[in-house]
Amino acid sequence: MLQQTIRSWIDQLLVYIGISADSARGIDQWVILAIIVAIGVGLDFLIRLLLLQVVRRVVKQTKVTWDDIIFDDKVLRRLCHIVTPILVVVMLPIAFPDQNGLVVLITRLVQIAIVIAVLRFVNSLLEAIFQLMGRREEWKGKPLKGLMQTGQVIAFLVAVILVFSILLDRSPAMFLTGLGASAAIFMLVFRDSILGFVSGIQLSANNMLKVGDWISMPKYGADGTVEEVTLNTVKVRNWDNTIVTLPPYLLVSDSFQNWEGMRSSGGRRVKRSINIDMTSIRFCTPEMLERYKRIDLLKDYI
Repeated sequence: MLQQTIRSWIDQLLVYIGISADSARGIDQWVILAIIVAIGVGLDFLIRLLLLQVVRRVVKQTKVTWDDIIFDDKVLRRLCHIVTPILVVVMLPIAFPDQNGLVVLITRLVQIAIVIAVLRFVNSLLEAIFQLMGRREEWKGKPLKGLMQTGQVIAFLVAVILVFSILLDRSPAMFLTGLGASAAIFMLVFRDSILGFVSGIQLSANNMLKVGDWISMPKYGADGTVEEVTLNTVKVRNWDNTIVTLPPYLLVSDSFQNWEGMRSSGGRRVKRSINIDMTSIRFCTPEMLERYKRIDLLKDYI
């Protein structure tokens, strides 16, 4: 009943502006679809405008800082972008009551748009969560970027499976079964990512490496400060300002030297050869000890 009322009203409006009745009945569906999309876009803009204003005021009044990151404008905007395609899917039967091939195609395209919008929101939320974790003292210097990229890759793979299931009108479980059968191929394609993910967990769990550490791997020409640890690379800035990138699994499968313990101890190991005359070495006499006690740098050790 509602569909007929809306279509009748649209037909009358089209006839009123000078379009023939036959043409009006042919394009009324597209006019309704355009109105639905316009409503969705307007609602998206209105929700973003109101939600951002309200959330900003609430966040400014709180004493905690985590909500400033979680409820960032970027996260909220991408959350609002989900509204328009959902509204189009819900109201699409009003414009196209008959389930023909064109309606199915439009529905699937809009469903794919929903999946993409949700994926973008999840990526933004993961970035905010890991940014919040990076501010905590116990997580500072940890290779969080690699873990965040792993989460984003998993979300991307789930989105790809959902997109193909929508396009082919098949259950996602069927694609998961196919992925299990082609696991060997995926192991070859995503070899570096899988090894990087496992190595990143080992490096973080065993506290072997963190951003800011001084490491050296002469075999690969790396001798400097770790600047970035991602899913696939570890970036090291050498002392001559050259950049060396290493796969994370090399730091687990091969040996490297971490100088951070020496640097944090407040001392510095110096390797120098000093020739000492054996005849100049003898036991200290009481007079020598008394003389050495008057030297500021030695008196605490005598």
